[in-house]
Amino acid sequence: MFKRGVFLLIFGLPVSLFTPERVIACGGVTATIADDPKPFGVRTESGPGGTTLHFDKSGNVYVAPREIKISSALAEAIARRHLENKYKRYEHLEFEAFTYDHGDLVYMYHAHVPDLAYSVHVGPLKSVADHAHVHVSAVTGDVYGPGCGFGSGAVEMKFDAKEYPADLKDKRLPYLQFNTNFIAREGKPPKLDGRIEKEEWQGAAHRVIYVGTTKDKVTEYG
Repeated sequence: MFKRGVFLLIFGLPVSLFTPERVIACGGVTATIADDPKPFGVRTESGPGGTTLHFDKSGNVYVAPREIKISSALAEAIARRHLENKYKRYEHLEFEAFTYDHGDLVYMYHAHVPDLAYSVHVGPLKSVADHAHVHVSAVTGDVYGPGCGFGSGAVEMKFDAKEYPADLKDKRLPYLQFNTNFIAREGKPPKLDGRIEKEEWQGAAHRVIYVGTTKDKVTEYG
């Protein structure tokens, strides 16, 4: 049985890969590729592969482009190869976000896979999804399967540069972080402050989603 619900996702407005919106995820925060990350950081620490991570006061991460070994175009090609190898069929591959997740900088993707029912636990909550979640390391190119709260889990596919066109190495795609197709009224942009205020959001468009299990048999468990 499906339950029909309407959700207003405050952080879900389309924002660029370089906009620091905070991730609500198990063990992860939003990462931003910035030409000069130093002004945003209040502290630094060594990250994966010898990268330098700059943390702002909210805990979000900024990193310089030279630290990113895997471009967004190459990461998408890696994600597609993984889906083809593992599931053979998939639809509607979408980029979700660029994050610092479980000790690595990763591109997060999801795609619909026919007949997939993936169960995941987030604290006391349990849900089943028909989307495969793929996380590509921006440092090594390795692919992680979903783990805690759909965050990065174990490595499922190692990166082999010989399997991809060389021209993808430095190609960037126009990605949007957390794009949930939420549309605010023209001429009155809402304030992204984590609150839903009636006057501020009145008349805005929203997406209707369904909450509940879509399959009666779990084919993967995380």
